[in-house]
Amino acid sequence: MNRTTLLAGLAIALAAPVAGAQQQYGRDSNVWRWDGRVDAGRWMHIFNINGQVDFAPSADNMVHVVAEKRSNGREMDDIHFEVVQEGGNVTICAIWNDNSRCEDGGMEQYRNNDHNETHSSVRFTVQVPRTVRVGAHSVNGGVSVRDVGTEVRANTVNGGVVVRNALGPVRATTVNGGVDVNTSKGPVTATTVNGNVDARMASLSGDDDMDFKTVNGSVAIYVPAQFDAKFRFDTVHGGIDSDFPMTLSGKWGPRHASGTIGNGGRDLRASSVNGSIELRRQ
Repeated sequence: MNRTTLLAGLAIALAAPVAGAQQQYGRDSNVWRWDGRVDAGRWMHIFNINGQVDFAPSADNMVHVVAEKRSNGREMDDIHFEVVQEGGNVTICAIWNDNSRCEDGGMEQYRNNDHNETHSSVRFTVQVPRTVRVGAHSVNGGVSVRDVGTEVRANTVNGGVVVRNALGPVRATTVNGGVDVNTSKGPVTATTVNGNVDARMASLSGDDDMDFKTVNGSVAIYVPAQFDAKFRFDTVHGGIDSDFPMTLSGKWGPRHASGTIGNGGRDLRASSVNGSIELRRQ
């Protein structure tokens, strides 16, 4: 190999890890901050394990992240943060053990018995421009997104989900907690197991399907007065009520209804086991 080829190969090897590489921060501090830029239409994702994630608008069109470590009085776990920047998107993850890794739009988590994740938590407070896409993710902790997001993905396992005044589609999920979405523009899909689902859309765009599910709780869906859909509602121990005239098809009963509203179009599905289903005019 000649000198030119060797230098070219070395340059490629040094440059390759930069795109999408994990950068670790905040291992030795209780409060860590990150400031940067995410352009309109790109994703800003936060992934947490224990603790709240809250998104709100930025006053200067920049992204500002504050992560506060908190302990229950026992020794603080060796928490640190990874930042992945790829394709204009930014993903930030709270990492409890060195076997986990942050990726563009996701996090791979591996359990490590030497790290007891119940000892501590992290609270993320995030300010972003209104026109970015937002991903708010936790496992044990509530998530909220207020007044931002041309698209929103908000999910957790143990905690509530709140979304307010998003500017585009919303997907909100939890297992143990309620889902409360009140957005200026849908569509919305929202699911939980133990909790109520309340979804309110001032307007709708596109023709994407919408799905609302719970097991132990009720479903309330609020849509614009001019609304078209093919629907299917199912409940076991609850009732069904609608503000809209329905053209029914197939089997109908007090706990099951399917058919068409208006001119049809998008699929609207809602189900509960121990609760009612309501479709209301916004």
